[in-house]
Parts: sequence; C-alpha cells; structure tokens
Amino acid sequence: MRSAMRSGVSGLFVAAGLCLAAAPVSAQGWRDGTPMMTARAFAGAALLGDELYVVGGDSTSGPRSVAEIYDVRGNIWRPAVALPVGLQHFGMAELNGKLYVAGGHEAVPVRRADDFGGLGGAPAAANPAGGGDTDNVWIYDPNVGTWVPGPAMPAARAGHGLVAVDGKLYAIGGRGEGASRVFVFDPAGDSWSVSGSSMPSPRVAAAYAVAGGQVYAIGGLDGGAASARVDIFNPSNGSWRSGPALPEARAGHVAAVLDGRLHVTGGEQRRPLRTYGDHFVLDLAGTTWRRAPSMPTPRHGAVAAAANNRFIVVGGSPGAGVYTVFTESDVVDIYTE
Repeated sequence: MRSAMRSGVSGLFVAAGLCLAAAPVSAQGWRDGTPMMTARAFAGAALLGDELYVVGGDSTSGPRSVAEIYDVRGNIWRPAVALPVGLQHFGMAELNGKLYVAGGHEAVPVRRADDFGGLGGAPAAANPAGGGDTDNVWIYDPNVGTWVPGPAMPAARAGHGLVAVDGKLYAIGGRGEGASRVFVFDPAGDSWSVSGSSMPSPRVAAAYAVAGGQVYAIGGLDGGAASARVDIFNPSNGSWRSGPALPEARAGHVAAVLDGRLHVTGGEQRRPLRTYGDHFVLDLAGTTWRRAPSMPTPRHGAVAAAANNRFIVVGGSPGAGVYTVFTESDVVDIYTE
C-alpha cells in the first residue's frame, strides 16, 4: 500500500488540502518502490555503486541524523551509519568511493508565511539552542564505516547543490556569504577554493545534474520567487551559459540524467500554493523540454538518482510551504522509459 506521508498528522494536512497539486496524476512509466523506513524531506542522497545513501532531513523537532541505504537492484532498504549531527538543506555527493556532506542547516529555522519550507531568500533564524547554517563537511568511507570531519567550506551555505566533476567537488548556489561563487574542493590538496566566476542568478533550492562534464542548475528560488531559469556551469574554465528554461517555475524539485536525457520532476510553488508532480525531459542534444508521465505523488524536497536505467525519486513532502514538516513522505517512485 502506498504511504504518502507520516501518520498522525493527516487531519492538519486535510485542512490545508490546497497544498496538493491539482494536476492529473499518471502512473504510466512509473511504479512504486519499497518505502523508506523513515519519512523525511530535504535530506541528502548519493549513489555508491547500486546503493543509494539517503541521510539527514527535516522534521518537526529539528534536523535528523538518520541514514538509510536503498539497494536499487533488490528494492530494499537497510539502516546505515547516522550522521554525527542532524542536518537539512545540505549538499551531498560521491567522490572517489567516499560520500561527502557539505554545509546545510543544523537547527529548525523560524518559519514565515512566505517561506518555501524554511528556505526563503533571507537567512533563516538560528534556533535559540544553537545551530544555524554551517560550513562543516563530513566524509564517509564505506571501508571504514564511520563519518569523519573534512575541511570546512570557505563559508557557511544551505540550500545549495554539491556535485562531483572530473575528480573535484563543486558547491553551487544556495544561501550564505558569497552564494554567487562556486566553492571547489580538490581532494589532492584536501582543500577548498573559490571559483573566480559568479553564478549569473544565485538561487536556493534549485536542482542540479551533471552531463557531459557540465553542471545544470535548474530552477529554484531567486529573491524568494520560484524561477524557471536554467544555467549551465563548465568547471573546466569556470564559465556559465544559459540553458533552455523550464516550462514552469518551481523550487525544491529534483533532477537526474538518464540515457542522455535530463529528467526533472516535483517541486513547489507558493503563488498559488501547490506541489508538483509534473515531469519534464530535455534531450541534452536539443533545446526543448517535453512533458513525460507525471510522478504519481506530487511533492517537493525529495532526493533523486538515476541508476540501473531508472529515475528514482525518494521522500519529500506533498505539502507546500509551512506544511512541509507536517507531511513528510516515505514514498519511492521509480520511472523507467
């Protein structure tokens, strides 16, 4: 049976029913995966072989440290080593067989009526007990089985993307000092540097994907409003260029590259208040997005990966804005062309 959200909060969510997308739902090409053990949104995820690690995330009581592993071939979950701290809105990527977690938020932000799940354009307020946006980095080596501290980023950042290209990590976008600049981690020197070029339009809660050695920064929040903009970063020379804009603006969506095509689904919009199940596909040799079958459960704040010829979307929240933490999902949707 499909589980769309956590139990015990359905009454509140029904009262806020307009958070759900009104778009028709199509199951064509999609199937259910085994649900996560712990429902959450704004987690981080990265693939190690055929295993998808999903760690951290949002909750009503604060950021989580929980970690789980999804076996893509076996369609089963098992517990993993938890993060040393609870985190949400952070970047996560795999590099040289290790997992890297960078930045994020270590405390529940003060939520405003115009916030996108706590990631509006202005800095989120710190929890009185401590925390806030961080520059911390954690590294997990599966051969050792523990998280260890890594070199801190040049500045604190949250709501950004972390991607690996040609042996280096790139932290792009998000919220924080110097958010228009790309932070670059070189494992050879075990250190970070700051790219000389600036992101044309810094955004929070965008989606990121790597194709052909270039990084696609898709949608997100620009000054607190959802954007359809697509910018493409070339790490080899630090340059940016414009890509084809999404058909509709959104934030908190996911993206992955499958068989030479860029897939984007999910996300949220505040005006009008809704979450999306729309699914757009861009042939990377072309310039036009096409609509594909909609994701069965519209939501934002999910994580995604392309593995074993599948586009896998995990977790998130069907509720938009301030309803995010009351509607966290354990759902796994799998798309196969």
